[in-house]
Amino acid sequence: MKYNSKFLFIGLSLFCASCKRDDIRDILIISNINIVDVKTGEIRCSENIWIEDDKILKIIPHRFDNQNNYTKIDAKDKYVIPGLWDMHAHIVDYDWVPKLYTSLGITGIRSMHGGSLIDSVVAKRKDGFFRGFEFLYSGPIVDGPGESWSGIDIAPNPEEGRKIVREQYERGYDFLKVYDKLDLATYMAIADECNNLHFPFAGHVPMSITTEQAIAAGQKSIEHTLGLEHLSSDPNCFNWNSTDSIIPSRGEMISKFLKLYDPSLFPKFLTITTSHDTWYCPTMVSNKTYAYKNDSILKNDERLKYIPKKEQEYWFGKNSEMPSYMEPQREYEQAEITYYNLMLNSLKPMLNHGARFLAGTDTSNPNIYPGFSLHEELQIFVKAGFTELEALQTATINPAIYTGREEELGSIEQGKIADLLILDKNPLENIKNTLSIYGLVRRGEYLNRDALNKLLDYNKN
Repeated sequence: MKYNSKFLFIGLSLFCASCKRDDIRDILIISNINIVDVKTGEIRCSENIWIEDDKILKIIPHRFDNQNNYTKIDAKDKYVIPGLWDMHAHIVDYDWVPKLYTSLGITGIRSMHGGSLIDSVVAKRKDGFFRGFEFLYSGPIVDGPGESWSGIDIAPNPEEGRKIVREQYERGYDFLKVYDKLDLATYMAIADECNNLHFPFAGHVPMSITTEQAIAAGQKSIEHTLGLEHLSSDPNCFNWNSTDSIIPSRGEMISKFLKLYDPSLFPKFLTITTSHDTWYCPTMVSNKTYAYKNDSILKNDERLKYIPKKEQEYWFGKNSEMPSYMEPQREYEQAEITYYNLMLNSLKPMLNHGARFLAGTDTSNPNIYPGFSLHEELQIFVKAGFTELEALQTATINPAIYTGREEELGSIEQGKIADLLILDKNPLENIKNTLSIYGLVRRGEYLNRDALNKLLDYNKN
């Protein structure tokens, strides 16, 4: 039989191209790693994680994997956990803040004060990923009338509240954030409209209602607080309404609460504050800063070298924009500390009773360090009595469940997105080991220690 040499050459070329196709796939192998299962606490030793593009292709025992054709990361004696989330952040700058976050292993952010970026987010976010992070974006904060700042949607009445809900929903925000000065009727109208649209709402518990009412209304997450007013003989002790001429300071409200504090109400408090539908993001690292804001150690923190000078001026009152709630109030210093410790001691009982928690920092506030403070938040959870595993869950699997992305994020499994934090030490032995960062995989992109150091040192003074 005669063969046409021209077609034989073409056929051989196509055959060879198909043979090489597997060799040129974008494969990264993390070799001989110990996988921390954040669902169970199990350590799966000496595994190879295959990553193709931005997904985990497969996980197989190291001893059975002799593949040498792909890029490998030698991770012998290292540990890997899912990338961490900061579930309460305000991104004040899209340059130095993301760099710090990434250098500290943060791969997910819930932005709590959105607005101006929404068109960019909708246009450029791909499968939840935006500017280097799994990204959840709120609408502008929705608050009641009174002293405020730019970028706030003011809802003076129920009708306006419903209108704002519809506008934010139609613009494509992930959720709506409620705030302090909403009156009861307006808050309930907002909640009702959100529930009708299946549009999540989260944020503060307004000063016109109680935590019990917020849970009943369907608020998806409660920020900064734990419902401690239900440990008071008057659950409305934190309440304020727009007919009052002056909003009491944080210190004044805490002092009032402490005078009415009744520890015998603790069992009732646990029952009231437990819900399978409402999460708590207590931002304890931020609350700690409020409690100890008179402490001179804040101005001598070694991490300040990573913070731009202009931001430091804001933090320490050299800038007129210094928030009033961060101004030292010596007369309430002990009350703040007592309240913080009461919150700290309530966390583990609440967890044991079924409350669900998210790790968040309130980044953008003074003395909150993007990335660093998330690790500190995990340490505070452990100090409060959480196991290392329970603390890790607040920044890994819990955010995945909260955001409805458990099938693709939050744990290290085949088919999930490759957001992985590689550590030198086991975080289940000591939660501080989350800071022993060896490398980061972000949507399949590997950043080694040198790359992370460059990001960390970007603003170094």
